[in-house]
Amino acid sequence: MPEAAPSTRAAGLRAEAKEAGGKLRTQDAAADWSMNGKTVLFTGASRGMGRFAAIELARLGAEILVVGHNQARGSAAVEAIRGTGGSARFLRADMGDAAEVGALATAVLAPGGPVHVLIHSAGGLLPASARTREGVDRGFAQNFLGAFLLTRLLEERLLASAPARVIAVGSGAHRLLRTADIGALMHPGAMDPRTGSRQRASHQMRSYQTAKLAVTTWVYGLARRWRGQGLTANVLDPGIVKGKSGSEHFEGPAPMRILMSHVIPFFAAAGMAKGSEQYVRLAADPALAGVSGRYFVSGREKSRGSSPLSLDPAVRKRIDDAAEEWAAPFLGPGQDRRVTGQR
Repeated sequence: MPEAAPSTRAAGLRAEAKEAGGKLRTQDAAADWSMNGKTVLFTGASRGMGRFAAIELARLGAEILVVGHNQARGSAAVEAIRGTGGSARFLRADMGDAAEVGALATAVLAPGGPVHVLIHSAGGLLPASARTREGVDRGFAQNFLGAFLLTRLLEERLLASAPARVIAVGSGAHRLLRTADIGALMHPGAMDPRTGSRQRASHQMRSYQTAKLAVTTWVYGLARRWRGQGLTANVLDPGIVKGKSGSEHFEGPAPMRILMSHVIPFFAAAGMAKGSEQYVRLAADPALAGVSGRYFVSGREKSRGSSPLSLDPAVRKRIDDAAEEWAAPFLGPGQDRRVTGQR
């Protein structure tokens, strides 16, 4: 995974970087939230809120390892960060592909340096019929399983880098679930090409909601496992934010697509620069150095932010078992059940 070459989109993104630098007001963070000497591994940092947050973290002194599946977009994001005087490089990986996640971990570990912050922000809605090589629903893999595997492979380095932080992006959409059918996403079978748009949309939303439930439950387990070791794990639910976030792949009927992509964001969404402040706070605020196992909504800790399902031990076990099944072929000896929160 070599560092990407400059992109023709860099100039435009440098302008966005300047705009972001002017808009972000992280509670007068510059003096107290220094990230000098810190390395941030940031999936999903090549566009949207992730890119805005990566620019600000670089301005605070961090080196940003931008992870994404689109080479041109990732290269442009790196150029935008460097355009503000920050340090960054791009590592290409599809977080829904276990082999690519494994290669990403190898590339991160190879130089031998620390990883102080790991931010899992990659994801969104994927086509309802998309499957991984193993036959798993691709949306579930990209929104959850890839983060699980990458964290597993980097766990020893993260612990060695302590104090360190893991931040995973969640969504309040998981609260709409009444049950969690993990098996239906791990072994969904091929989708009938005659499936209608409403059924496709229903599958997409169920996949996304279940993945965000899994992220939340998993992060709570990480916090329990890492207690007292200088490594924290928290969930960030950024709310609805303007800009591209994967909803452009929504396959529902036209009125539903307009509602998802334009109407709701117009009336309810925060700007990307404002939304990205949440990432920066969880990554850099020294007041949160020992805070772990919490659910943050729009940057504020919510004691009841996640659903009752996210606290159900039976649901947690099904999620853990599914993640283990997917990750097992890519793990080395002695790594079995290292980061599921189980003892």
